[in-house]
Amino acid sequence: MIERIFVLAFAASFAVAMSASSDEPGALGTEVGKLTVVPVGLEKDAGSVMIQLASSAADFESDAGAFRFAVVKVENQRAVGVFEGVPYGEYAVKIFHDENGNEKLDTNFVGMPKEKFGFSNDALGRFGPPSYEQARFRFEAEEATIEIEMH
Repeated sequence: MIERIFVLAFAASFAVAMSASSDEPGALGTEVGKLTVVPVGLEKDAGSVMIQLASSAADFESDAGAFRFAVVKVENQRAVGVFEGVPYGEYAVKIFHDENGNEKLDTNFVGMPKEKFGFSNDALGRFGPPSYEQARFRFEAEEATIEIEMH
């Protein structure tokens, strides 16, 4: 049951993020850079990778949306998400491999993910998704790349 709650919250936040994504930096810094997100461990070429870049705990832990959102096609078991013009600051990333293109994280009958997923810092929660604090990182560079292990 707890796993199902995790999956529902995780998938719902991506669905909302697709319609609520914003390029406005808000209270974030004025210096900007390019952040590249690379999922590691993709096993299939089907579908796309959905990447949510959150700039606050509210964005990351609720269905409030995302600071930025990207959908990247998988080719040769590789997908690279690039976010240009990201203000220096603190962020966390959620990612999943949408193998069948239905824009949601598919689960089995007990609610366990059937598609690969991951978080920045390779954070994993105990009985659900990790917290923003576990997944957060500082972005303060003209260019930076983070790799995320897919589970």
